[in-house]
Amino acid sequence: MVGYSEVLQTMAAMVLFSLILLTSNKIIFLNSQHEVESEVEKRAITIAQSYIDRARALPFDANTVSGEPSQVPEGFSDCGQANSTDFNDFDDYHDLKEKVDWEPGSGDEAFQVDVEVLYVSPPNYEMASGHTDTPYTEYKKMVVTVTSDYLKDGNGDNIEIKIPYLRRYY
Repeated sequence: MVGYSEVLQTMAAMVLFSLILLTSNKIIFLNSQHEVESEVEKRAITIAQSYIDRARALPFDANTVSGEPSQVPEGFSDCGQANSTDFNDFDDYHDLKEKVDWEPGSGDEAFQVDVEVLYVSPPNYEMASGHTDTPYTEYKKMVVTVTSDYLKDGNGDNIEIKIPYLRRYY
């Protein structure tokens, strides 16, 4: 009988070790998944911020490229995308839709970028969805939205990274 108790103890130890190993593997998997999700979010935020940084270095309006409009804000122009890739003022990024690679030049187009630039008014500075007839003001708001099949919430639903930027003419 002594031999059987040792075998049972060995089997119990193996079962206990297996449970510990399964739990450890699950924790390692969840940590790796969280690390990848964080990296994707960080990359999406970096992409959005790069669009904002490029646009904020440009003049406020098409009518301020070569000076000041005669009447502020009535002398400003409509928000609209440039006819080419030659962006020469802040609102030329309006309605821009692009695909962006995970790493520049990799060709995998992991992210979709959508930029909206419209005039907004104080005190809430909110953009009306699809509304381009907002009266000219001294404020324009840019919202850069980045989406990806790799950006998921805890339920597996796609999420969007939205980064707003408020620009004031001065």
